[in-house]
This record gives sequence, C-alpha cells and structure tokens, in this order.
Amino acid sequence: MKINKLHDDKSKYILGLSTMGTSAACIFKGKELIAAIEEERISRIKNDGGFPIESIRQCLEISGISIEDISAVCVYWKPFKISTRLLGVFKKIIFSVKFSTSIRYTFYRIYSLFLNNNNLYPEDRGSWLDLFFIKKILKKEIGNFQGKVFFLDHHLTHQTYAASMQNWQNSILLSYDGGGESNSTVLSVNLNNKLINLKKIKWPNSLGHFYSFFTGYLGFRMLEGEYKMMGLAPHGKPVYKDIILDQILILKDDGGYFFNTKLCDYHGALYGNFNKKLIKLFGHPRQKGEEPSENHINLASSVQAAFEDAQKHMVNWAKQKYPQINNLVLSGGCALNVSANGKILNSKLFDKISLPPAPHDAGCCIGAVLAYYYNNNNNIFDFSNFENVNSPYLGYNYTNDEIKQAFDILKVSTPKKLNDSDLINYTSQSLIDKNIVAWFNGRFEFGPRALGSRSFLADPRNDNIRDEINDKIKKRELFRPFAPSVIKEECKNYFDIRQESPYMNIVANVHEDKKKLIPAITHIDGTARVHTVSYKSNPMYYNLLKKFGEETGIPILLNTSFNIQEPIVRSPSDAIKTFLKSGVDLLVIGNYICDTQWKNQNLKK
Repeated sequence: MKINKLHDDKSKYILGLSTMGTSAACIFKGKELIAAIEEERISRIKNDGGFPIESIRQCLEISGISIEDISAVCVYWKPFKISTRLLGVFKKIIFSVKFSTSIRYTFYRIYSLFLNNNNLYPEDRGSWLDLFFIKKILKKEIGNFQGKVFFLDHHLTHQTYAASMQNWQNSILLSYDGGGESNSTVLSVNLNNKLINLKKIKWPNSLGHFYSFFTGYLGFRMLEGEYKMMGLAPHGKPVYKDIILDQILILKDDGGYFFNTKLCDYHGALYGNFNKKLIKLFGHPRQKGEEPSENHINLASSVQAAFEDAQKHMVNWAKQKYPQINNLVLSGGCALNVSANGKILNSKLFDKISLPPAPHDAGCCIGAVLAYYYNNNNNIFDFSNFENVNSPYLGYNYTNDEIKQAFDILKVSTPKKLNDSDLINYTSQSLIDKNIVAWFNGRFEFGPRALGSRSFLADPRNDNIRDEINDKIKKRELFRPFAPSVIKEECKNYFDIRQESPYMNIVANVHEDKKKLIPAITHIDGTARVHTVSYKSNPMYYNLLKKFGEETGIPILLNTSFNIQEPIVRSPSDAIKTFLKSGVDLLVIGNYICDTQWKNQNLKK
C-alpha cells in the first residue's frame, strides 16, 4: 500500500496541523521532528486559531523545503465525525433552563465556528469548514501541494504526543479538554505498548468547559484567562466546593463525571450571560476590571478544588483497575492546570507523571503525525524511535547576523557584542545587581511556556522584584505568581518534587527552609511552578543558571515569558520593540547586549 511506503520511507516529509483553538504546524522528516510553531507567534494574535499559514511557511523555511516536498498532511481532527456534537447541542438547548437564551448563544457559537466570524473572540478565527478544504487552502496560500491528507482522532493526537515524552511501556493516560469530535475526556491504559480505552466521556460533559465557564463568571476572558483563575485560587478558601460537587460537577461511581449544563451554559457565558440560580448560589459575577472580592477569590479556590477532585477521581478509578501501573500521562488543554498536576504527583498515587510542553491543541499537530504512524504500525503504542519529539525548542534559530540585520531595519544602533563566556558573566552580574533581563537566545519554544529562550529573568531572592515585574513591565494582576528555573541537579534541594519538570507544567512545594531564600518565586501557598533545566536541553541558559548559582549560592532564576500583553516574542524585531517600550533594564539578544544607556539613546531617535 502507498500508505506503508510513506510510513517506511525515512526521507519523506510530513506536515502536521492543528487548525482551530490554538493553531500550529510542524514538519517531520521521516521520524525526526524538524520544526513546530504556533501561529500566534507569527501573527501576533494571542491564541490565534486561524488556519496556520504563517507557521507552515516558517516550518518549510526551517526544513529547507517547499510544499511540493510534503508527501502527506496529518490533521488533528476528524471533521466528518460531528453527530455527537450536534446531538449534544440539541439536548443542551431542549433541556436548558432558559430555552430561548440557550438557542441564541449556542447559535452564535455554531455560526462563528463554521463560518469563521466571531467579533467577540477575533482570535477564534479558525473554521470547522477549513478542515474540508485543506488541499485547496494549501494550494492557494502556499504552493502546489500534491500529497495526501489524513484526519486523526483528536484525543488520540493528544495521547500520542504526550506519551512520546517518556515512552513508558505501561502507563495510564488521561486526555481532557473542552472537547474533541465526540468526547471531552478519554481515559486509557497502555499495557505493553498496546493502547486500551477505558472510558470516554462525551461532550458537552466537559471539565474544560466547567473550568472555562467559571473563568468567565469570575470576570476573566474565557479561553485565555483560565490560568489567572488558577493563580487566584490559592488566595482563597474552597467554601463552595461541596455545592459545586453536589449540583454542578457530579462525580459518578463509574469514574466519570456529569457537568450540569442547565445551570452552566458555556456558550451563554462566552457572551457574559449567567443563570440567576447560580447568582443565588455564588453571588454576582465579577465584572471586567473589578477588584476580586473575598467571595470571588473563594469561588476561584472552590472551582480549582473541585477540578482537582474530578481529576483524581478519574485517575484513581483507572489505578484501581491497574494497580501495578505507576506512570500517569496527562494531555489536553486541562493538563495546563499545573496546580492539579502537582497535586496528583504529590498524592503519590503514581510514581511519576508526564506531560508534553504543549499539552493543549497546538501540540496536536505533532500528535497527528505520531497518531498517523501509530495507526500504520499495527497500533503499537511505541514512539521510542522518533527523534526530537520531546524538545520544546522547535522554532527558528536566529543568527547574530540576522539579529544585526534587525537592528539595521529598525534604524537603531548596533550594541556591543560579547563572546559566550563574557555574555554569561555580564548577564549574571546584571541579575545580581537587581536588574530585570530580557533574554533572547536559540530556537524559540513550542508551547505556552517560556523555557529559557524567550524569557524575562530576575533574581528570585528579591521579593520586591515580583510586584515590579507585574505592575511596571508585564502590566498584569499582582496576585499572579512567577516561576523558577533551576538546574536539574539542584532541584531536589529546593523543591519537593520527585522528578524533572522540563516544561514548567508541575507545581511543587518549596522546601520550608528555602522559602525565605527565594521569595520572588514562592506563591502565597508555598508552592512554585518548577522548570528544571539540563545542559543538554539548553546549554546557554543552563550555564547562566550555573554561573548565577556560583556567585550567589542559589542556582535559580525567576523566569517569566518575554512579552507584554501579547504573544511571546519570536523574532529579533519583536524582542527589540518589546524591550524599547518596556521597563526592562537589559536585553541580551544572541551575543548582543542592549543596556539602559543604549535604550535611552535609541528612544530619542
């Protein structure tokens, strides 16, 4: 069969696509992952869900090929599999407490999904209909594509990408998000590289929609502000958790759950419409820009606690069936809930957990290619012979010459240039001197976390730096925490975590005797979102952390994403522009150093 020839040929190029939600593209050469890019990094539209034309173009550029060299396109969704979605919509409308309101808001959502028209969420510009015209779009926008198109099951693409991080022969897998073609949650077991589905929970029962609904209720932007509610939760008490688990998110004896869409109309919430019964239970929704009240904060804490109970309820049910399995693989948009991930690891229900750098829909572009190979390899759930799939550094690597060209194009002066060793020493001392550093080095990251290629960095010993970054630079809510990057050899000396966390997606307790040493990255509940760094994964960033540790005794830096109310910077011009309009003290870009004097001189131009 042609499909098997494609599968066996190591020289063939395959394009993977995620085209809605957070869209992205990747390219494999045989079984080697060459590049993966989220569309938002290029379009500069946060959470861009449009067809990833620009990502495809840059992936082709990195790979040194044209679209004519692509043998196949693997897509993260089966567009013809729509019956469950339609049935769920009709049921939700019929049984809604407010029938006419439910029809109106559900229709708005369907209209925007299929016809690519959403004024309230302009970034949600991807269309289900695009999936039926992949070839046509590629030919129109990119070039003469002559390959085949394969559609893969959404949750399988989540699972394959997540599983490829560790390649455990035996594991329990939980994929959960807003929803795939039919299911919002899939719970599976991998037994000796054979994937067996244990439970599928159909949409609109959705933990993703549950969490997003209350994100909107608490005045944050749905589909974007969920991490804000998670950051707010530790400041409160879960006083409403029992009410939520009794009336809204009901945990079932069979390991599943039921989300009460009568009370919580997700599509209505997108437009700021909430049921009066909910208001009686929890008080008035928070308005945009309103300071969170104690009641709001307690509700955030309660929603987070209920979410964590639901997650543990499902994986505990699977663990009881397979008590010999001690590895857990998490994927889907809900796996971005780093607090829940930390709680499940800390519970010691499993020895280790694994997540990819992009567990949300963007990562499915990689998972689609892996799922394609899985389907054509006798369904053997083994990805150990794939290269580079567990690296988060998959974007373009700008040379010093290209960075110099960016200075010229922007008509700013060329700053001083240092060799690698002097650059590390200079940056470390700047951090010790309480400066905030914008760090731009190497290939940019794939996924929502800044992992030492596009980061704002600061001294974690300086507690005041946290408010300074939040207020003056990031211009975000003061309650939101910052993450630590730590060299992996020293992680256990500062954090209560029994494994590496290379993608910053697990929260761990800070050791009691270390909290006063690193207050800027210790959250109000004594935790931190840990990022472990190895020399192999990121040599320059590792050396910076090591040098800072040699000088201060603390091999840790405060690390937050290099952006200001925008997607994380991608290109040298993005970085220079953001630095110039920020309150950051120093830009380290490639081997160039832009200090405050350089900034002031060029701002006058």
